[in-house]
Formats: sequence, C-alpha cells, structure tokens
Amino acid sequence: MKNAKDFTETLSLLTEDFEYTVPELEEDISDLLRTEFELTLFDEDSKKYFLLKSDILDKDIKLFVNEIKEDGDYFYLINSIETSQK
Repeated sequence: MKNAKDFTETLSLLTEDFEYTVPELEEDISDLLRTEFELTLFDEDSKKYFLLKSDILDKDIKLFVNEIKEDGDYFYLINSIETSQK
C-alpha cells in the first residue's frame, strides 16, 4: 500500500503549471501508480475536481482543477491536490 500523501507530493511536482487533457492526466497517473485506478470528474459547488481512487493508495486523492475550453477541447489546470478518506 502506498502512502497517498507522498504520492500527492510527487503528483503535485509533475503536474505543476501544465494543462492536461483527461487522457494525458490518466497516462501520467498510470506511469506513476503502475496499477489500475479510477479517475472521475466532479463539479460540486462551482468547484471541479478529479477523484483518484486506487486499491494501492491508503486514501483517495482529490485533484482540484480549472477547466479551460480551447477550440472545442477541454484542458484541466490542477490548482491543488489533497487526500480524502476512502
């Protein structure tokens, strides 16, 4: 089992100042986790975030994002990353 807090720090460094499409984000997370995971986009109270779930993480991870639409494509800029209870 991986410590989600340590993983969050690594992910923060990797994603800093980078606009992702969903497939690009999934690919980078896959490269780091090297196992199956679930990534779901939520929009609650005008805040968008991806919830990252994996059996090898001790907690779930929330990636808070700004959504940017350019030429019909959506990109996500990660603002902050937090752990949350499973």
